[in-house]
Amino acid sequence: MPSPPTVVHLKQSFLTTETRLLSQPLSPSRAWLNTNTAHDEGLPPKAVDDALFKLNQRLQQHTRRVYAPQATRHVAEQIDALYWNAALAASESRDGDDDDDILKIGSDLVDTKTITALPPSWSTVSSSQAEEFPLEAARYIDAVAELQALDARREGARARVVRLQRMKGLLAPFEDAAETVQENLVTRNGEVEAEMQRMRMLLARVGGRVGQLKEGQQGAGEEGEGGIDEEGRKVGLLLDRF
Repeated sequence: MPSPPTVVHLKQSFLTTETRLLSQPLSPSRAWLNTNTAHDEGLPPKAVDDALFKLNQRLQQHTRRVYAPQATRHVAEQIDALYWNAALAASESRDGDDDDDILKIGSDLVDTKTITALPPSWSTVSSSQAEEFPLEAARYIDAVAELQALDARREGARARVVRLQRMKGLLAPFEDAAETVQENLVTRNGEVEAEMQRMRMLLARVGGRVGQLKEGQQGAGEEGEGGIDEEGRKVGLLLDRF
């Protein structure tokens, strides 16, 4: 999601739009052309075209020199600085009774402390003004609620960035797994997985041999049969673990 434009950017966009209007090529009106053509001593069309060509060429050169993007940006920054300096001067010159106001001219509405301290409604600050300007009071309530919601989202985003940066730092040693991860750790297609596959095959063969041995020793004595059963039970438990 693109970030909202700054005040300086909005001022620069306005200046660019206005200077673009001043930079349009000049041309005589249709009424003037008709009058010039109908007049017996009117200017020749070729002379008019040549004069307009030279004039518009000079105009384009002037536009590139005077209305360059860097100059427009500089003017926008100057207007913004003059506005804020005038607002701060007016705020400082007010009576001492207004020093306790939470929202002043020039208050930094990007700062979290200022946003948190904003009253939820205009009537909290001035009930008479809220009654006199009901639409503005309603807009103030919506603006404060939206500003506080955006500030909460910003704080959540900051916390998430900090958490992700901490996780990135913890995972930094594992960026190159081929060189940093130990071979005895279980990884896909790793050494441990291949060894476990060979172990399964070996245990299956051992289990089959033990079963054959058990069938061949069924006529043996009770002591011998018990020993074979015990060994078969151990092998079975080992097979179950894999």
